[in-house]
Amino acid sequence: MKNVIICLLIVITVSACSTNKYKAGVPRLTAIGIKGDSIPQYSFQYDTNGHLVEMTHRQAFNDTNVSTYSYNSSNRITGLVISNRDTNKVEERARVTSWDDDGNITRVQYFDAQEKPTRSASIRWEKGLPAAMKYSDSTQAVSWNYKEGNPERKDISVDTFAGKKEDALITLRTTHYEWDDSINPLHPLLNQLLISHAVAPVIYLTPLGDLSNAFLHLSTNNPFLVKITEKERSVYQQRIQEYERHTTVQYAYSYSGNGYPSGAWVHLHSEGFTKLGSDTQFRVEYHYE
Repeated sequence: MKNVIICLLIVITVSACSTNKYKAGVPRLTAIGIKGDSIPQYSFQYDTNGHLVEMTHRQAFNDTNVSTYSYNSSNRITGLVISNRDTNKVEERARVTSWDDDGNITRVQYFDAQEKPTRSASIRWEKGLPAAMKYSDSTQAVSWNYKEGNPERKDISVDTFAGKKEDALITLRTTHYEWDDSINPLHPLLNQLLISHAVAPVIYLTPLGDLSNAFLHLSTNNPFLVKITEKERSVYQQRIQEYERHTTVQYAYSYSGNGYPSGAWVHLHSEGFTKLGSDTQFRVEYHYE
């Protein structure tokens, strides 16, 4: 089986971003975490030029993934290495092979830990915004629609069983966003998160998702309301099973004096294939240099 394992709840929006050199005066995000936790869900490190060089993601079951980025003399992102801090092993590598005129990535080649090519990804941009992202092995595709101002995002993923093309796990997700007018500190990191799969997830429907994935909003502004519909269709030995989940996430932000959020109270309501609703509340905290 082609394993593309990404946690359930992804709440992500996107907007224009350039890999150009960091602009002085713009706050640099260093961590995003849940209030009360001793270790943040995400942490960010930068070099002297202001480039993001390392993103650490604390996942479920104490797994910690580290994404390390490289750049060229034109301040464009050129590569990525994803490793597991707990095992100290490289899991994946990537090399950017083309950019648009604004320095946004348009094609990425991925490699396994032994540097054997695995697949590539192409990204199409419209007016400085990513409009589509597709993988060459046909396992994932993402599209964004900005026509109504507040975007709609659609994801599709296909996971097939080895030697049995007629058996497959197909997952569809549609996400609607409503933005406020505050400044999103993650907006400058769009290219880095695109290349490291954070913006192109595959979803497996499970009773519980990973709350840490509710943190990565990449629009110019911050969303105050996100509505997600997820559907899964499993075909195995001519048997079909279908599941569905509906999730609503609401954000109430607090701000620092410079217009960037210092935190947000998050209310998450989810109703999955068990037909039972669940509600969760927690506070997200943002830390800056």
